[in-house]
This record gives sequence, structure tokens and C-alpha cells, in this order.
Amino acid sequence: MNNVELLVEAEDVPPEIELIAEYAEKILKKIGVEDWQMGLLFTDDRGIREYNRRWRGMDKTTDVLSFVQDEGEEIPLVPGVPKEAGDIIISIETVKAHAGEWNTPFEEELRRVVVHGILHLKGMDHHGDDYGEGMLKLQEDLLADAGSLR
Repeated sequence: MNNVELLVEAEDVPPEIELIAEYAEKILKKIGVEDWQMGLLFTDDRGIREYNRRWRGMDKTTDVLSFVQDEGEEIPLVPGVPKEAGDIIISIETVKAHAGEWNTPFEEELRRVVVHGILHLKGMDHHGDDYGEGMLKLQEDLLADAGSLR
């Protein structure tokens, strides 16, 4: 069984956030992941910029950051204890801005960044923005297949 911990440090969080942990668990199941523990942290642009600067050396905002727990080293699994997969940090402000800029519903863009973050935690990566292949294609396929939050 997967466990998604939801943390919020942003103000004015939309009600969709309450449903996102269940959605993340649905995505994990669809990609064949079992026994993961992961965190989903929702922040604002100021918050994500600070995380990006501190941990990646990039002083700029972004919509989503993924921090893989065992990147670079293998952490042994303990039977009966979920794998500590890592954390996904999402800027609500940037997700809203992107939704407006790309004429996409906020909920869809929110689901997109959650799927994107999960695929990074799974060890996938993408080079460029080609949504017709690789990780980004899988992301869009999962979005279409998993449905909405409600």
C-alpha cells in the first residue's frame, strides 16, 4: 500500500488539493508502484524559489520539483516498511499561472505536475519538451487514463 503525505505551506489553497493525495495513489498504482511513502508539499512561488535555490542552485521559480530520496545511493528496503521515495514540491501560484497561460483548467494542470513529479521519483527523465515520446508522452497518457480528481 502506498502512502502519500500532503503538506501545505501556501495560503489560499484551492479545494482540489484535498483530493490530490488519492489521485497520486491512483497514478502510483497505474505505473505499478507499491509500498511507497512520498510527500506532496504545496507552496507558493517564493517558497518553491527558495527550495530551488537551496537544493538545486537555481534562483528561479518553477511549477514542480522532485527530490528522490535514494538518488545516487541504494537504500535497503525493510520488509513491511514502505520505500521512502522522496518528495514533490508544487507551487500553486505557478500552476495557476500556467493554467491561464496555456488555457488549461487549473485541476488538469495540477494533475499534470503531480504525475510529472511522480515519474521523476520513479527515476524517469526527459530532455526537452517533446510530449510525443518518452516520459512526457507517458505523463499525458496517464492524465488521459486516470481521469479527473472527482
